[in-house]
Amino acid sequence: MESSKNETTKTLLSAREAENNDIDVGKWDNLVTLQWKNLKVTTKAGRVLLNGVSGCAVPGEVIALMGASGAGKTTLLNTLLQRNLKGLEVEGEILVNGQNIGKGVTSVSAYVQQEDLFMGTLTVKEHLDIQAKLRLPPGTSSSERTKRVEEVMKEMLLEKPKNSRIGIPGIKKGISGGEMKRLAFATEMINNPPIIFCDEPTTGLDSHMSLQVVKTLEAMAMEKGKTIICTIHQPSSEVFEIFDKVVFLAQGRIAFHGAIDEAIHHFSACGYQVPDHTNPADYFIDTLAIRPSEAETCKKRCQELCDKFEKSIYHERLLKLMDQTEDVRAMTPHHSASYFVLLAALFHRYMLDNIRNPAIMKAKLIQKLFMGIFIGLLFYGLDVDQDGLAGYKGALFYYISELTYSTIFGIQAFMPADYPPLVREYDDRIYPISAYYIAKILSFLPIFTVDGIVLVLASYFFVGFPINFVTFIRQLVTCMIIEWNVAALGIAVCATAPSYAIAVTVTGPLLTVFSLTGGLFTNVAEMHAWISWVQYLSWFRYGYESLVVNQFEHEKFSNITCQAMDPRGIKQAIPASLCEESGQTVVKNFSFDPGNLYTNWIAMIYLTIVIYIVGYVGLVRRVIANR
Repeated sequence: MESSKNETTKTLLSAREAENNDIDVGKWDNLVTLQWKNLKVTTKAGRVLLNGVSGCAVPGEVIALMGASGAGKTTLLNTLLQRNLKGLEVEGEILVNGQNIGKGVTSVSAYVQQEDLFMGTLTVKEHLDIQAKLRLPPGTSSSERTKRVEEVMKEMLLEKPKNSRIGIPGIKKGISGGEMKRLAFATEMINNPPIIFCDEPTTGLDSHMSLQVVKTLEAMAMEKGKTIICTIHQPSSEVFEIFDKVVFLAQGRIAFHGAIDEAIHHFSACGYQVPDHTNPADYFIDTLAIRPSEAETCKKRCQELCDKFEKSIYHERLLKLMDQTEDVRAMTPHHSASYFVLLAALFHRYMLDNIRNPAIMKAKLIQKLFMGIFIGLLFYGLDVDQDGLAGYKGALFYYISELTYSTIFGIQAFMPADYPPLVREYDDRIYPISAYYIAKILSFLPIFTVDGIVLVLASYFFVGFPINFVTFIRQLVTCMIIEWNVAALGIAVCATAPSYAIAVTVTGPLLTVFSLTGGLFTNVAEMHAWISWVQYLSWFRYGYESLVVNQFEHEKFSNITCQAMDPRGIKQAIPASLCEESGQTVVKNFSFDPGNLYTNWIAMIYLTIVIYIVGYVGLVRRVIANR
């Protein structure tokens, strides 16, 4: 039985038979073969992107998909991955170990994309530790995760920079481009997937780094039995020679599928011999390119080469290999961690990013401290008279404005950067959208609680508000809930809006409407019925009523002097009809209800929850539509 198993494995590894005869194939588990048969991909307009494309990738091989621009290599990769196919019609079969598992290919594969997306504030080890928590299956112990991270760092030569911040290319200095690319591979290798897809893995790297990356792919194939498929553009001759097989595409068809030396012989037999001192890859791609000045001639040449390949011995060998590997075989799909572990890992990631991002944590605290002191100095030592009354009203409303604008635009400045990694990790089935959304909310909550407290602490006693513990605590709690409500809107708009520009465009008018119906500029009882309902969607309305009631119901404002400053700067008595002689009168003139102080807290918390739910629904629709 064991002998039969090894014979099957050797069949799968036939393309590397010469090199692998002395390798203990039995040590490789979960070997996976990928086949694609008669793939045809067309746009809704009827344009054919792939036409009758077939092929096979077996364990222990690195296959390069190559061709000129528009040849169909990216479309083929996306089709194999079952991604980015919106608006396309796909015909044909894609079999993994002889089984058609559709989008389930994600559960047995990794996808190293062209663009590296990392959280630049994390170190290499922190990033991999979090990825291990996200990607390894339920039941994996902490020691097992740590061991796996150490193994991957050693395999990908990341032990030296493990404590270095990743950084952001062109913005924040971090690890090198080569190290970043190796980190991308390390990330995908955490859960040891049997199939690895790579999109232009050498893009942006110099020739030396490109060679090292492709050698890394070769090592993973030979030593771990991985099935590796990648697209690549204009590789150097050294890089090209490393690939076990190449698939040349032209006009959406296969111009060649086989080993490199076989490609050279085949093209030579077709009348296209590689000139001396020429990179074969460049020559083949140039031969298959469509030049605008002679488009018809080029298209005819490509069709002839594709026809000749289908009649060649190399095509027969491909069909034979596909027959040998079409039997249904078991495979072990990988599973993400439990929901609680996912949530904790994501919360840890976003909290680290928030704390280390000076524009979020430090800047907001400094801003609130500065604005708190400014409010305190602006309204310093207000008298309990009619002029002072105007100052108290303005200070309370300014609290809401400061908590609103800086919070909502701060969120909108940074949250959009999370969207590309979210889409990528969701497509990889690492975690559900809800885990990201909840973790993001929880990571923002401490920041948008502490900075509101700083604002109140820095200004409250300067302004001259009542020195009373209960009144002070109610002021703090009201401001905290206001900021939670604002943060909810900021997160929801960012989650729903397709771009930063649209998010800002939508937010501006919303804030204007809510502030105008908050009670300071318009008496809430005097608004027309057809527009008055807007106030019940506004934290300005709920928050301002609670702040006014909390302050002016205090005994400090039980007797307000009926004096005001005249144009000459002299205090003068004002008519009783124009005087607000007590805090109760102030509350009454606003048409506020003293009994609503705590009710408004409940209303704002309820509104916060509703806004979060709307934002979540919008985010889910946006992510799924993007896919």
